[in-house]
Amino acid sequence: MRRRKHSRFTPFTALSKRRQRDAFVRLRWKIRGDAPIYGGLFTSHLVLDEPGRPDLYRQWFDFLFLGLDGRSIWNASITTGNLQFWDRTQNLAVEQTYSHLSEVELEEEYRWKCIPAAYVGREKLYRLIRPEPCRHAALEGLTVKEYEERAAAEILRDTPPEIHETFRLDRSYRYGIGLEIIVASPIIDRTVIEGAIRRFRELGETDWQNPNPIPRDHLPFQTEAEAMAAAGPYMPPG
Repeated sequence: MRRRKHSRFTPFTALSKRRQRDAFVRLRWKIRGDAPIYGGLFTSHLVLDEPGRPDLYRQWFDFLFLGLDGRSIWNASITTGNLQFWDRTQNLAVEQTYSHLSEVELEEEYRWKCIPAAYVGREKLYRLIRPEPCRHAALEGLTVKEYEERAAAEILRDTPPEIHETFRLDRSYRYGIGLEIIVASPIIDRTVIEGAIRRFRELGETDWQNPNPIPRDHLPFQTEAEAMAAAGPYMPPG
């Protein structure tokens, strides 16, 4: 039997104008049908403006909206400057932590153990167990997680990264054109999303970055771990 070659999907932007238009029209009807939920400018598979959800859990959202040319679909992800700030700070903290450890130490740190857990008929099931955190001399006797958290707090305090409002396009998506949005807002809600859509259209639906960073006093003074610990756990309704 001849083995079928793996075929990579065709990006939306490589489809014919007719197929793009057909997808556009279908999405337009969906957006209209979902107008009582999302307001009529966009739609999503996610719940927005959930009653009782703390602001800490309203930092990002995925949604779809229509392009102005009558056939483009924008497959968008929007995040707050806060979340980008935390992500960038944490990435820097991880890089700093890993720079102190050898490849062998890192391999051991993340080497999962596989142990038998149960039987289903004749089939044996296994469970993965992460090893106990190790304290490293190179990290001043701290575990990797402890050192990362300390490094993140120091970076946030002493050398905080700059975060810019951004629209970044990605034309490799299977459905629509990818669009990463960063906004200077403490939360993501319908008003923020609608404002981002209008601004994107005013800019000509293109890549853009605000030359001025989001002011430092508009960004968190706690690490994400500290903010999560202070807020406590959140269980969505239902």
